[in-house]
Amino acid sequence: GGMDGMWAIMEDTAQDIIEPSPSSTISVRWNILLSGLFWIVSLFSYIGGKAENLKYVALVSVALGLPPIALKAFKMLGRMHFDVNCMVLIAAVGAVALQDYTEAAAVTFLFSIGETLESLASVRARNALSSIVRHRPECANVINPITNERVVLQACAVAVGTIVSVRPGDACPCDGIIEEGQSTVDESK
Repeated sequence: GGMDGMWAIMEDTAQDIIEPSPSSTISVRWNILLSGLFWIVSLFSYIGGKAENLKYVALVSVALGLPPIALKAFKMLGRMHFDVNCMVLIAAVGAVALQDYTEAAAVTFLFSIGETLESLASVRARNALSSIVRHRPECANVINPITNERVVLQACAVAVGTIVSVRPGDACPCDGIIEEGQSTVDESK
């Protein structure tokens, strides 16, 4: 609002509302699960003796977990970018070349699980942000500086320095400083 008592009402055009993801759960792909299972089995090769041959089971783990990483790595290299997928690919291929199959399986499986957890965290963060945006108030009760009357404006039209009236139970439409009265504010929503 302005000192002249005129209020600019902005039209409600395309709002920046973030839609929640349809599913807040990310499922682990079957190849990652099997890769992890074969990696765990290959760890028994460290016992020694006849179990030492279990290290070859790690090759199955690498074969199941490495293709998605390799596809992303080659796609990035095609764009002349070097990213973490490229590093994991080099580490896994290097471990196989050194015949440390269990290490290659560990790198492949743990990176794949890390990507899955990262995706889950992103979905949850996106959904939390969407919830915050959905709970924002659309209107603000603004005090006209000339007439001292309460005027209802869109929250996005409130100017810096404007006095806003927030009644008990109302959501705060904007940041501000308490000028008069006292209360508590639930900032968890």
